[in-house]
Amino acid sequence: MKKINLFILAVALAMPAVTWGGDKPAGKAQTKPAKAAAALTPVALAPEGKKNALPGGCWFTWKFDKKPQLGTSIVKLQTYSGDKKQKSSYEITGEFGMPSMRAHDSGPVKFQLNRRGDYLLPVNVVMTGEWELIIRIKDGGREIFAGKIDIDV
Repeated sequence: MKKINLFILAVALAMPAVTWGGDKPAGKAQTKPAKAAAALTPVALAPEGKKNALPGGCWFTWKFDKKPQLGTSIVKLQTYSGDKKQKSSYEITGEFGMPSMRAHDSGPVKFQLNRRGDYLLPVNVVMTGEWELIIRIKDGGREIFAGKIDIDV
């Protein structure tokens, strides 16, 4: 019996050198493909028409063309540089849906620039309830801001 216990103990001590479910020995560096930068966690946006700060002294405002209701409403986003000049070099996406029912989520949709340099996004509300709009702003391919708007329809 002592021989079996010693054998089990010896095997248990040798275990860290064995990998389960893989073909690479433990202790060696494993290289993984580079991951894309993690998405930022959205923060609550300031109310309609109020400034939301961006890095580098820039800022933006947002507003709906009408009170959100069943059907389509347009969100207009205007971005400005630190010297209060309108800026239109960002890549902005919006995702809208019902947090309690993810089946209605839009997925990322790119805001479109109009001639005035405003970013526009149609938000299609298909049923009453609590909705959420998440806005993500990228500059030079890197996400610099993520914010959310809670909408009650």
